Amino acid sequence: MIFFIICMISCTTHNEEELALVNGNEITLNDFLPKYKNFLSKTHQNDNLSNRYAFLNSMIDESIILQHAKIIGLDSETEMLHQKEKIHDQLLLNEYYDTKIMNKIEIADNELRQLFKHYKTRLHVRHLYAPDLETIKDMAEQIRSGVSWDSLARICFEDSILKNNGGDLGWYKMGELDPAFEITAFELSDGEISRPIKTRKGFSLIQVLEREKDIFLTEQDYQLNKEWLKQMAIRYKRLPFLREFTDNILTGLDVQFNKNGLNELLDELLMNKEKRAIYSDSPVLKLHNKKILTLDDCMQYFSTLSDRQFERINSTETLKSVLSGILVRNEMIKDAKDLHLDRSRSFQDTFKQEYTSLILRKTVGQIEPSQGVNWQQEYFRFRDKIALNNDILIDSINVRSFPMVLEATI
Repeated sequence: MIFFIICMISCTTHNEEELALVNGNEITLNDFLPKYKNFLSKTHQNDNLSNRYAFLNSMIDESIILQHAKIIGLDSETEMLHQKEKIHDQLLLNEYYDTKIMNKIEIADNELRQLFKHYKTRLHVRHLYAPDLETIKDMAEQIRSGVSWDSLARICFEDSILKNNGGDLGWYKMGELDPAFEITAFELSDGEISRPIKTRKGFSLIQVLEREKDIFLTEQDYQLNKEWLKQMAIRYKRLPFLREFTDNILTGLDVQFNKNGLNELLDELLMNKEKRAIYSDSPVLKLHNKKILTLDDCMQYFSTLSDRQFERINSTETLKSVLSGILVRNEMIKDAKDLHLDRSRSFQDTFKQEYTSLILRKTVGQIEPSQGVNWQQEYFRFRDKIALNNDILIDSINVRSFPMVLEATI
């Protein structure tokens, strides 16, 4: 936001907590101070009168632009309501993730010391890749039956280099590859082939060709790297923990797919590639509570997907995987609401902040600069124009006088 001072008043009688009034709505010291401290910390600035006014005016800017968005009906548009729901659900999932996953992860000292050994090791690795579990299992069986690694690499990779070098990734250190890939690779012996491993992009068979170890491991070096190693340990542990957690939810849902319904849904997607309603009651799957989801139900679920996730759907296997992920996600959101995680003050504040940012981006994003005028100048014009329709007062005594001790974080 671009900051400015609309007007200031010196009050002979004033509320000591009130810094400004915007259309009768107060911006109090309690509203202002936590955000201002956070601003100073993030921007490495110190408290001074200029920064106080600048940040207060940014809050006033937000208030009048939000009011403008409400007047023109932007906040009630279908797309905005949909985006608001997405923000709410994602923040709720984040809270749920912290409560159910991150808070349960414990790291022992012997685990950190083992990671320290990995940290001091470089691996030369190669892999075979498949987009789904069935294909990678088939590759593993072919390897066991004597089919050469190189011949499978020529089939599974589109990248010309990996296709011709047997999937050789070269040399890597800890922290440079997909966490799930690394967890497995560092535990393998040289020449050993892993079981099928799920990564962010699909599935892999991994083989460590050789390794280089730093034999000089000192206690001082370990202590210097201990905090970073803790973060790596959490990064490694949360993936299998989360996978086990979500697998248990999926097992409890007892999803039973209808083959004909899946094929019909996939045909529709491949022909149109759109997240739209189909208006078909053909059954696609049944849940443990006997609830049946139709093609139309599934298409409505797809509206929660990103374009990248949606474009992944190119087979019945990926379709089943995506639908299963959505069902698990919905179950986690339901459980989070049952736990009242969305009622906490911190959640409500974060949600308000994120939704406010969305409204501001949409509103300000509609500004079209005139010829010969840059965007910043156009923003000033827009802001000043809507400010004329608002009653804005700043209590300069309170802005100047409240105590502030936070200094910049260097």
